[in-house]
Amino acid sequence: MEKTSSEKLKENFEIQLSELESLESVYCNPGEFKVEDICTLVDIKEFVSDKTTLLPQYLDVTINLMVNDMKFELCFTLPHEYPNIEPEIFVRNQTLNRSRHIQLNKDLTQYISNVEKGEPCIFSAISWLQDHAEHYVEIKEETSARNDLKDEKYVRYWIYSHHIYSKTKRREIVDLANRLHIGGFCMPGKPGIICVEGTNFDCSEWWQSIKSMNWKRIFLKVEENDQEERGRGFLKFEKFEEVVFTNSGMKFNHMDMGELHVYLDKHSLAYIFKDLFGVDGKSNV
Repeated sequence: MEKTSSEKLKENFEIQLSELESLESVYCNPGEFKVEDICTLVDIKEFVSDKTTLLPQYLDVTINLMVNDMKFELCFTLPHEYPNIEPEIFVRNQTLNRSRHIQLNKDLTQYISNVEKGEPCIFSAISWLQDHAEHYVEIKEETSARNDLKDEKYVRYWIYSHHIYSKTKRREIVDLANRLHIGGFCMPGKPGIICVEGTNFDCSEWWQSIKSMNWKRIFLKVEENDQEERGRGFLKFEKFEEVVFTNSGMKFNHMDMGELHVYLDKHSLAYIFKDLFGVDGKSNV
């Protein structure tokens, strides 16, 4: 007899819980293993034991590894369908230059995509990282291609993602934007919307790094250029921030589009709503 969707989910969650238990038993030293949101773990256990029918959020876990005296932070998010689909995995390391960091994540994502579906793969990802991390280490400091930016134009990227749930991804999106001194916002949930604005060089650097993460679907939907050469007058944001509006949906992860429209209008960007979603926006005011 074919399993129901609820039975399939329970089976997936049971596999996830078993894998987490094994990981925690191996990485048991303080700081090595961390579940980002304990409440999500509790929700999963309650769903499996039939104490609730509400779907839990995706589970975010971080494992800190020492490989050849270098610290690697392995962040992964387990979708409800895992292990039948690949997890979202991202590696952070503060000593690798940006190009090597991007390549490491691309290669790890490629490796995971080739692992047999239906089998837990976090230990495989860890083994791959331990075997290959040294290849990406570059002692020479990163040299920047940017020289004189006096005449560089400003740009604004509008990025659309199938969803943005992972707390580690959300943190990296904001942290990297702040390090590169670019403005904009990230709206997590489903769909996920990101706006970044700044110099062409900085925005391109940010986008190359962020899109190297393992995403279900993410793409640059609209690119605006400072064609009128207004310089900083083109920019609409003083900083980069995460914005969270009223949540709806079964998992409370669908942001209120009316509130998004109000937010865009506040920054004189309401015109972009139709380009992003194909419809005219309406505010709740």
